[in-house]
Amino acid sequence: MSVSDRQLKLIKEAAELLVMEHRLTTDDAVLVISSALKKELSARQTTFEKLESGSKIDRTSFIRSVVKHVQISLENNPYWRSHNLDKSIENFYQVLHKQWD
Repeated sequence: MSVSDRQLKLIKEAAELLVMEHRLTTDDAVLVISSALKKELSARQTTFEKLESGSKIDRTSFIRSVVKHVQISLENNPYWRSHNLDKSIENFYQVLHKQWD
């Protein structure tokens, strides 16, 4: 699976947010996001290209699922968990959603 410039920008900006708001390294953040993206693409049996050419509703649903996977990863690691997790997850969702509109 190749990654477009747009997809790379989306992952990079979302990773920066996780690094700023949690104690993740850049590598950890990219790994968590990439893992969530791969899980959801696999579960939906789709690709970024199909999502980008699909409806906004499909992209929004995909983003919400990816954000949920990331949230679960953060909640399961006590070192990454923060008292602002809900606000952080909302900000994370906003970054992904804005970049993909």
